[in-house]
Amino acid sequence: MPFRGYNAVMKKSEQTKAKLISAVINLINKGQKISVTSISKESKTAYGSFYRYFNNLDEIHEAAIIDVVLERAERLNKELAKETSNLFKIYYGWFIAIDLYKDVYTANWLIDHPSSINEAWVLTHPFTFGWLQEAIKQKEEPGLTEENLRHFKMASSYVHWTYQNALRELLRGRKSIHVFTDLMTSINFLNLPRKTHRKYLKKVADFVKAKKI
Repeated sequence: MPFRGYNAVMKKSEQTKAKLISAVINLINKGQKISVTSISKESKTAYGSFYRYFNNLDEIHEAAIIDVVLERAERLNKELAKETSNLFKIYYGWFIAIDLYKDVYTANWLIDHPSSINEAWVLTHPFTFGWLQEAIKQKEEPGLTEENLRHFKMASSYVHWTYQNALRELLRGRKSIHVFTDLMTSINFLNLPRKTHRKYLKKVADFVKAKKI
C-alpha cells in the first residue's frame, strides 16, 4: 500500500518519515519480522534515521496503523461521494473497517497492538459523525434525531472494544461480511428500529456481494 502524502513537494525529513512508515506497512503485508534493521533496509534509509523520528517500534506501529486507517477513510469518502444515503455510508464504512484487516499478518499485528487501532478509529469519527448529522438533517429515516448521534458516540467505544474479537474471527477464516453482520447485529450502534437496522445490514451485504469483495 503506498504511503500517504509522499510526493516531491514534501520536505526531506517528511519524506524520510513517510518512507519508514511505508516500510513497516510493507513488511507487515509480507509477513516479515519488524525490527529497526528490517525497516531501515526496506525503506532504504540509514539505521540511525529511525531514531530521529521514533523512540521505539511501538511508536512506528501506531503511526503505521493510523496511516492505513486514515488513508482508507479518505479513499472511502471519495468512493461514496455520489452515494445519496448517509446511513448506508456509515454502515458500509464499518464493514470496510473490518475488511481492511482481513489479511492474516495484519490481523495478528493489530491484535498485538489493540490501543493503537482504537486510537486510529477515533480519528475517523469526523467522517461518520458528519454523515450521521447529514442523515439527521435530511430526515433520512423517520424519527432520526440528535439522540441517535448521542447513542452512536456512546456505542462507538463498545464497537472498538469488540474489534479484537472481530479480528480473531477473521483469522478463523470467516468472511468479512459475516463477521460484520454478527458484530452489527449484536450492537445496534445507531439505535435505529430493529427493522431499519436490518435493512441497512442487508444493503451492505447486497452491495458487497455485487462488488465481489
